[in-house]
Amino acid sequence: MADHCPLCERPTQAPSEFCALHDAAHTNLENAYSAWNKSYGGNLTKDEYFAQLEKREETGRAVKSVIQYLLGKGGVA
Repeated sequence: MADHCPLCERPTQAPSEFCALHDAAHTNLENAYSAWNKSYGGNLTKDEYFAQLEKREETGRAVKSVIQYLLGKGGVA
């Protein structure tokens, strides 16, 4: 695990690979997925979820940065 966040170079928040800001964004992103998936009838893939969030103006930069990072890593299931 790196000592610095791969998105902003701040120190990581153990045990995460991200800093406190991006770790909170990642946690919120993961926690909200089940509610979004339920509202879409249980058929929403993470790729679709991320695409929906990226389009929204109200989605914060930290969340969008985490989405781009996860997509770049191929870490979407």
